[in-house]
Amino acid sequence: MKLAWAASLMVLSVAGQAVTKVNLRDSLTYVWIAPGSFTMGCPRGDNAGDTDCFDWEDKPHQVTIRKGFWIGQTEVTQEAYQRMIGSNPSMYRGPHLPVDQIGWDDARKYCEAAGMRLPTEEQWEYAARGGSAAPRYGDLDAIAWYDSNSGDQTHEVGRKQANGFGLFDMIGNMWEWVDAAHGDASGGADKKILRGGSFFNLARDLRVSNRLWATPDTRHRNMGVRCAGD
Repeated sequence: MKLAWAASLMVLSVAGQAVTKVNLRDSLTYVWIAPGSFTMGCPRGDNAGDTDCFDWEDKPHQVTIRKGFWIGQTEVTQEAYQRMIGSNPSMYRGPHLPVDQIGWDDARKYCEAAGMRLPTEEQWEYAARGGSAAPRYGDLDAIAWYDSNSGDQTHEVGRKQANGFGLFDMIGNMWEWVDAAHGDASGGADKKILRGGSFFNLARDLRVSNRLWATPDTRHRNMGVRCAGD
């Protein structure tokens, strides 16, 4: 575990297995995710209510995360984005709301400015599951903002229940850009992946295995970012 992670960070707390740090560049909290293995993807034939798999989701396969990593406890806020980039492109305004209307390149540049990077798709899903093998890490209304409870807008980060790793809004609130390209026939390698679903999506969309893709310059009101680090 890299507790001495650059001079730009300081230890905020160590409680049991949870280790968090505040990045002094963007003032956001990051959580240490230990190495481990998990089943990534959506099990085919799972027809329990709204947990049906979409065709574009990964089929179940075993993934091993061999190196631990840091990931944002919350989505990047508008306050943090303004601090690092000097502008705020968001449609919905508020310092503790997630930044929205950013493209993949915007997300990457922010993370780099904060001394971080975009998470890989495997890291994102491993972190999102929080140790759970279920399609969601808790009751949907308790953990996520989505079309039935969001009022068609974003909400302040960290207001819903966290997952087993202490991460908030891993599903719902904002789609989050990751460091992955979508290369199948329907998308093309020029398109980048987003994960997590958003305030705009239906309940069925809100699962840790679901995916979305768009060109890197796409900027939508439900697209944001969560950074990671080594």
